Formats: sequence, C-alpha cells, structure tokens
Amino acid sequence: MKKNKQTQESTDIIIGDKIVANLSFNAYETGTLDAQLTINIPQDFHDSEEAKNELNELISDAFEASKNKLATYEVPEK
Repeated sequence: MKKNKQTQESTDIIIGDKIVANLSFNAYETGTLDAQLTINIPQDFHDSEEAKNELNELISDAFEASKNKLATYEVPEK
C-alpha cells in the first residue's frame, strides 16, 4: 500500500471575539495542495483589513507548505 504523507492545518480568523473565517488546507508530499476558505460572518470579514491581511498570510503559509513538500518529494521507481 502506498501512503501519501500530508500536512494538515486549519486556522480561525478572529476579529474581536468573533470567528469571521476559517482557512483549512492539506499539502501532500507530491506538492499537491487543497484549501478551503469559509467566511462565517461576511460583513465583519470584508470590513476588516486585519482579516484580509491574516488570510493573505495563511494562504502564503499554505503555498510554502506545498513548495516544501514538493522539494523533498522523490518520484517512486516502478
């Protein structure tokens, strides 16, 4: 059986005492990346520069995780 190692991360974006959004991602050993953004409170999320900046940082972290996985991936011989 072949296993595909992965990094999973889920982070809430909190403004004040409200969870306005959540970003979850999986970065697989092949460099494949899947991500899901859930905006829970659209008005507060879209009105907040802090939330947008945090989302940009989280997306950059997801891309970096994918890049790091790909850098260490070795294609299996058949």
